[in-house]
Amino acid sequence: MNIIGFVLLVVSIFLFGLKGMAVEMGIAVAASAVFLAFANLDKFSKFKGAGFEAELKSVVDEANATVEHLKSVATPLLITNLDLITNAGRFGGGDAINKSHELFDKLVALETEISLKDETLDEAKRKYIRINAWDMVKELSGNIERAGEDEFSIIASKKIGNHSFESAPNLVEFKQLLHNINLNEACKKQLNQIENYYSKYEL
Repeated sequence: MNIIGFVLLVVSIFLFGLKGMAVEMGIAVAASAVFLAFANLDKFSKFKGAGFEAELKSVVDEANATVEHLKSVATPLLITNLDLITNAGRFGGGDAINKSHELFDKLVALETEISLKDETLDEAKRKYIRINAWDMVKELSGNIERAGEDEFSIIASKKIGNHSFESAPNLVEFKQLLHNINLNEACKKQLNQIENYYSKYEL
């Protein structure tokens, strides 16, 4: 467990710092800090990371702190980080279909590792998954339109709606619009990536 947390901390900070991705680097530091805090409860009297200092061992010994107390601190931190990555870069015209969700996956893995159960946290995860699904489907719609299908984006919006944190676009209904369209290879590949995304995150 310690090795995983250490690697997550060092590699994430290095890569994000190298690319100038300050937001992602900060989130990686915070996630790693919580992970390592839980990993070293019985070994360290002091732990520093992500701008805070936790006297973990002394809290456990002197104030009879429990793991549940630590979870209550970790939960809002994870929720905040999920909210940040949900909105980060969404309005910059980026490549939604090829976007890496590695950081989201790491935060979810951290949640599982420390056995957090919280409905607000679950909803933050669902919002991330749903809004990225919308970004991907809308991007593909635009690419199909640019490939020669006039007003396809408008037609798709009328069929499946528009961006929402409440639900993901209905992929079955979207694919019905494609029955009479001969997609080029690039759009076929993108559709397959979207299908894999839906399968991975159980949409």
